[in-house]
Amino acid sequence: MRIDPSLDLYLTRHGETAYNRANRFCGSSDSPLTQTGIAEAERNGRVLRAAIGPEDLGIVASPLQRAIHTAEIMRGEIGRPQLSIETDPRLREISFGAWEGLTLDEIKERDPDEWELRVADRWHHAPPGGESYAAVATRAGDWLSQAGGRLLVVTHGAVDRILRGLYAGLAPEEICKLSEPQDEVFRLQGGRISTL
Repeated sequence: MRIDPSLDLYLTRHGETAYNRANRFCGSSDSPLTQTGIAEAERNGRVLRAAIGPEDLGIVASPLQRAIHTAEIMRGEIGRPQLSIETDPRLREISFGAWEGLTLDEIKERDPDEWELRVADRWHHAPPGGESYAAVATRAGDWLSQAGGRLLVVTHGAVDRILRGLYAGLAPEEICKLSEPQDEVFRLQGGRISTL
């Protein structure tokens, strides 16, 4: 994958949502930020403000409301209320299809065979009516190959780990093992990944 050498990407996941707190698969559905999620977005904005100073910054978010809300909070914390927030559907979360809104226990009870297939090959196997990690990597990778300049990107757990993994040139099984924090900002710049 060719990555624009001008890319200076600040990547973060949305703050905690009601579904996150209840351990429910959210995917392409939406769920509002909790007070913890708002505090995480505020913290990430303050950390980013300290890192970027007065320099220009573009903001891109997934079109799902939890990502947009997080971007709005961060925009305020970095003191740039005038900046527009662009959205890109390639940054939306992986779709869990029929599993959205369910807990892991509910999925295992309702769909044990499908769950075992996904555990065995998380990269290629999609939940019923949902997406595989490979499919998300195709759309997220398309976005990454076209990105340039200094950007704050607010996205989701699976997309966050996939973007970091693609940037680092990791194998699929390594990407699936990456963390999905909601209270960190990753900087992808100059071929390196660091944490703010």
